[in-house]
Amino acid sequence: MNDRRVLGLLYALVTLSVLNFGTTLYFRFARPSGGSSAESASSEPSIQVAEKEAIEFARGIVDLYNDNKIHELYLRFEDLARVQFSEQKLTEDMAKIHAIVGKIEQFAYSNTEVAGKDSGRTYLALNYKARLSGGAWNPGTIRITVSRKDGRLGLYGFNVGG
Repeated sequence: MNDRRVLGLLYALVTLSVLNFGTTLYFRFARPSGGSSAESASSEPSIQVAEKEAIEFARGIVDLYNDNKIHELYLRFEDLARVQFSEQKLTEDMAKIHAIVGKIEQFAYSNTEVAGKDSGRTYLALNYKARLSGGAWNPGTIRITVSRKDGRLGLYGFNVGG
């Protein structure tokens, strides 16, 4: 019975990772030609993210994840993201991820990548290295997909893994 539970959790984690990877690929190939990601990130001020801003943004998400406040985490997602999954689905997926990954004890900002562009909106992947506890992996990674709207970062994706 325990093996079935672990297998189910692994399937959930793989599914979320594939979904995150697929979304990243979609946005990467939907990006119009005319410059590399590095050039775009440095030349467009609307998509630049300061290290302090990236850390503060992640802190709010990580605290909700660690405290298992799934309703509040769901509400942090932008409307455009929330229409793609239900709060119940997020609750189920986060329970499975918590069982495999555990808690995020500490994290450090690594870098920002342009994840892609769609309908005039630029999506960014904020990447972090993390120390995890109570799960199968340590160290781990955190990837938060965001877009800037009206001068603030909006949440579109959240992934924790090994």
